[in-house]
Amino acid sequence: MDQQKKPVKISRRSFLKTSAVLAGVGLVAPAALGSEQSAVESWFLDDPHGTGQEVLDYGAEDVIYTTCEQCNTHCTLKAVITPAKGNGPTSYIRKLAGNPYSPLNMQPFGQIPYNTPVDEAAKGSGDIAKEGRGFRGGRTCLKGQAGIQTAYDALRVQKPLKRVGPRGSGQWQSISWEQALKEIVYGSPDLGTPGLKNLWAFVPEEKVMADWEKVKKGEMSQEEFDAKYKDVLIDTKHPDLGPKANQIVGFFGDRRDFFKDRFWSQTLGSINSLDHGGICSVNGVIGNVQSFNTEKPKKRMYADVDNAEFVIIWGTNPLVANKGPTWLAPKIMNALKRGMKLAVVDPRLSRIAEKAHIWVPTKPGTDAALALGMARWIIENKRYDLRYLTNPNQAAAKADGEPTWSDATYLVNLSAKGKPKLRASDLGIGTKEQFVVIQNGKPVPHDQASEGELEVDTVINGIHVKSVFTLFKERVMEYTIEEYAKICEIDPQQIIELAREFTSHGKKAAITSYRGPAMHTNGFYNLRAINCLNHLIGNYDWKGGSMSTGAKFNPFEGRYDLLKVPKGFKAWGIPLVRNKVAYEKTTLFERDGYPAKRPWFQYSANNIQEALPSAAEGYPYPIKALFIHRISPLLSVPVGKAHKEILKDQKTIPLLVVSDVVISETATYADYILPDLTYLERWGFETIYPNFPLKETHIQQPVTRVYPEARQMEDFFIELAKELKLPGVGAGAFPDGSSLDRAEDFYLKLVANIAYDGKKPVPEADDKELLIFERARKKALGKFFDLEAWKRAVKPEEWRRVVYVLNRGGRFEEKGNEYDGPYLKYKLGAEVNFYSEKVAKGKHSYTGKPFDGLPRIEEITYYNGQRVENEGYPLILITWKARHIGTHRNISDAWLREIEAENYVWINPEDAKKRGINTGDTIKIISPNFEVIGKALVTGGIKPGVVGCSYNYGHFAYGAAPVIIDGKKIPAVQPYGHTGWVAGVSDTGFALGRGTGFSVNAVQLVDVALKNACLSDPIGGGASGLDTRVEVVKA
Repeated sequence: MDQQKKPVKISRRSFLKTSAVLAGVGLVAPAALGSEQSAVESWFLDDPHGTGQEVLDYGAEDVIYTTCEQCNTHCTLKAVITPAKGNGPTSYIRKLAGNPYSPLNMQPFGQIPYNTPVDEAAKGSGDIAKEGRGFRGGRTCLKGQAGIQTAYDALRVQKPLKRVGPRGSGQWQSISWEQALKEIVYGSPDLGTPGLKNLWAFVPEEKVMADWEKVKKGEMSQEEFDAKYKDVLIDTKHPDLGPKANQIVGFFGDRRDFFKDRFWSQTLGSINSLDHGGICSVNGVIGNVQSFNTEKPKKRMYADVDNAEFVIIWGTNPLVANKGPTWLAPKIMNALKRGMKLAVVDPRLSRIAEKAHIWVPTKPGTDAALALGMARWIIENKRYDLRYLTNPNQAAAKADGEPTWSDATYLVNLSAKGKPKLRASDLGIGTKEQFVVIQNGKPVPHDQASEGELEVDTVINGIHVKSVFTLFKERVMEYTIEEYAKICEIDPQQIIELAREFTSHGKKAAITSYRGPAMHTNGFYNLRAINCLNHLIGNYDWKGGSMSTGAKFNPFEGRYDLLKVPKGFKAWGIPLVRNKVAYEKTTLFERDGYPAKRPWFQYSANNIQEALPSAAEGYPYPIKALFIHRISPLLSVPVGKAHKEILKDQKTIPLLVVSDVVISETATYADYILPDLTYLERWGFETIYPNFPLKETHIQQPVTRVYPEARQMEDFFIELAKELKLPGVGAGAFPDGSSLDRAEDFYLKLVANIAYDGKKPVPEADDKELLIFERARKKALGKFFDLEAWKRAVKPEEWRRVVYVLNRGGRFEEKGNEYDGPYLKYKLGAEVNFYSEKVAKGKHSYTGKPFDGLPRIEEITYYNGQRVENEGYPLILITWKARHIGTHRNISDAWLREIEAENYVWINPEDAKKRGINTGDTIKIISPNFEVIGKALVTGGIKPGVVGCSYNYGHFAYGAAPVIIDGKKIPAVQPYGHTGWVAGVSDTGFALGRGTGFSVNAVQLVDVALKNACLSDPIGGGASGLDTRVEVVKA
């Protein structure tokens, strides 16, 4: 593939007619890599900017609604398309905007009615001359608009690739899908890779463990057990590790319902499917979950911004991330305009902190100290809601007009191992399901009491008990306000001011929190402490209080049970990353005791940061095959770059298959690269976070097809399962007997479930809508739209309603249904917990010491409990999500790289002066394990003693380095520029190559006890991405 030599002359008219020329460098030079420069030179040659007569109108037949995946906000999206000619893409995407049917992208004006005909929706409802808006589409951020470039990228993998030479050599040959499938299933002699056919084996848990009990009782010999199970179990001496299927591991970046819950668990029967949660905010998720007693886990913490009088945004920036740019950002700005007060807790003066009335720049990792300090002031000054806290059950809460209640009055058995909550059965007054409170001086089962005594410290029948509130009060009194402030490195008055304001608005105060306090080794306790502040004022489900919504139209059940595989396997065993399993209950504990060789995360899930290091050590067992789809751990995982050697080693990972749209850092070391479709070309499904007061479910559907041989990965896995003769594919794949032969068989059934959910299904599409639907998809997808195959995916009587939902990009509840009087319509309606007895029963897998059921101050430590010291590395390195780079795939978008050429390191003037550093200086960022090169930005917008930068820069693949495919060298992307920046610094209006900046994860701290992995929270289980200590010097 030769790089195009001459600049392309593009007139403004021709650009507007086929904006994909700009969006897709591949359409200018389909074989050219690094051709971005030639594609953008000399734009708009015929007309000055802002002039011209070109009018490009469009109608409903030119529009398809889908879901954006430029970041994890997953906005609802409107794509305007025009047909393409020739053998290239099936269509050009002329424009991306928000979906006007969806409230997610129509703030602050509100969505159009759901029953608006699609042709009217395409025309819009506004008068541009009078209102300045046509309301033809909603808001979308700069990342969303740049998605065109993600789809039409010339560097995309177009055919399956097989490595040539050793892993990481950068040399590939194109092969067919059929060859890729055969070699992955049966092995490749020339690569020396095994096939799944010989690796996979499964046996049900019940059968194995019944025989293991016989072995332990002496009723069956170990030799007999070995002979019976040696071909199907990983280790017959440790049968709880599970079947050999578990040695086939999958990493998945999206469509987790299909890949993880259905395919990996039930079709393949492997316990080992992981997503990005462990490197995102799982510590916060688990901290939230353990703060409530709910049937459905409450994973997130959000405020009802529309009605709140005071909001604390704690360690997140909803103007940029956290499901915020198009949804929360306008809501927050309008709330501030109407008078809502805002406080922001963040060591950095972020975009949201700039808007705050109170900015609290705490030392990273000290969030529990701030929260407990606030709680101390609240309790000392009796600013908590006493009536709320004394309600011990739902009936008592309802009598007081409260939607939720707490465990504040429940008694804790301090005499028992693990300090559980006292049960009525312990006193002979009820069952083990009933907790105990004190009412009128006597112990009473909690569900029979109308009120509980808040402060209790007594002995009952020889059992020492204290109420949960008493224990919590004792905990917050362990430090003075001044001591808490010293830990946080803030003024004590800030703690008092924050606590006073938080308790001055009744139920109309709440906290929104996310990854900032979570991504530490103490992140779990930080989030537990923050949750307790909401508990103290009982703001759940109230207008202006804490939200727990996330209501959706059920996508997986109803007309079809999509996540159930008839005759499917039930995955079992100990996961590779040892999550959801108590170490003390395993045969490995019987063998090793304390300390465990590597951490165990019994409360957590998706601890992906531990997967490759665990595979390298073969603990708890070696893996045989690894499939990675839409995630790049070498870039995304702390210390990930150091894991290159793990991926290179065929003894550690005998078979490595990666699916991505471009050759990523991780794909560089694959045996096979399978070309994925971008989100604008395929089916998918993602749910909105619970910061949304209405019921909604949006879907992702194909809008174009850029490269004909790339495939949706579900299709490949379906063929893989058929070749292996596994359940859950082909005829009878679903409980109703219907088949699963291609991705649309799953996703169109999902749409049918959405269409029929609730008291009334959606209307049927009329003939006009059906015609618009068919014409739009023929125009957009060409030969890849098979109408009859789509129809066969659902029942004939369902088709018109399916089309109705597809024509609107999902199903959205009408505005005006957000509230139920003074309450939110969709409620938590459950018990909130100051004390987690589940956690109190657990133990640290290294020390064997029990965890704490209460939030507490915990220092930053390695796995072995050793404190992380600052000696020689006095600065704490933090990271954040840039407004223009949401995922590793965004680096392919030249429009976004123009915004900021690289990730500058923010450093406070005090710290910069000591080191002789000025803005623009090239610097070294040095940690105890690594060093990288970056550039400095000296600013008072970051706390002294802290440095930080955005992530998702520092690529060494994805177009940042040349590769060889079929003997031809494909060069790296080169910089281009079309305007000089008036300040004289080539930063704006100039897109550098794709390898600029540095990867923050490449400088993260290595756990001294583990040697090959980052730090992790022992309870939350997530990676610690904000605890690295560094020094910064001029390069």
